[in-house]
Amino acid sequence: MPNIKKYKATKMELEPIEDQIIIHHHVLQKFLKHGKDYANLLALYSFYIYHAQLQKTNQPLVTDEFTRRGMNWASDRVKRIKKILKEMKLIEVVQKRKYYYVHLFFIYTKKKIDEILGNCNENEKSQETEDLAPQKPKVEKNVETTKLKPLVPSVPTILDKWTEYCDKNSINYGKNNVKYWEKKLKNRLSIEQQEAIYKAINREWKDFYIVPLKESKYHKFLGKSLMMERDCDTLLDIGYVDKQYIYQFKNIKISTTAPPLELFKKYGYERSEVKTAPIISTVQEKILGLIKRF
Repeated sequence: MPNIKKYKATKMELEPIEDQIIIHHHVLQKFLKHGKDYANLLALYSFYIYHAQLQKTNQPLVTDEFTRRGMNWASDRVKRIKKILKEMKLIEVVQKRKYYYVHLFFIYTKKKIDEILGNCNENEKSQETEDLAPQKPKVEKNVETTKLKPLVPSVPTILDKWTEYCDKNSINYGKNNVKYWEKKLKNRLSIEQQEAIYKAINREWKDFYIVPLKESKYHKFLGKSLMMERDCDTLLDIGYVDKQYIYQFKNIKISTTAPPLELFKKYGYERSEVKTAPIISTVQEKILGLIKRF
């Protein structure tokens, strides 16, 4: 008999899947009925769902021009396939001011996806399909700060603002442009992204400019903490919404009109300097004062 090599079975570790795009098999069956357009319907519907997930809403802003560039399709093809999806009652077009949004009627929630993947308990099962509506932000309870209010801001994706501006002003761009813009914005603080794009929009530029890190006035605050009534541990990001600075720490998110330089000059410290943090120094002075009295 020929020699048969024995192989040991190796254990395969499965990594969790994030941001899955799941389309119900009933929808796929409807697409199949359209014959040659099956692939087109599947592609465009998936494109809409993908951008709905990115924008965290069931009404993503995906204009026909944006879709044409993203899908690399002709305009007629986009309009024709979009019309079929509307006739199938899978989407509708909603106008808000000057822009047209695509409302997706059926998107799986995270709970339903967990159920499909076998990660959900029986008593947690939801309906087969649910509208994906933006969830209300969770605000931490019993947060005490000095002249600060706990807040989770709702900031739109800044790159979407830029592509809206480009579409509105007939500024040509393609996939390579979007990748280049994403690369420029990567790892930059929210406030820097906002400043760069809003400045370019106001000045009607065809591109936006990000200042080098060595010229940034915000990055030096990253990793620092604030010591007030409650410790705000390790700054991760700074945003700016409605004339308020939004500070995202590891353990809390706060909003205040105080700019970073002013706030960190008064309350800031490095984690290695925890023994000399402002509030601790104040408490020590009070204790020493009491001791001297006696």
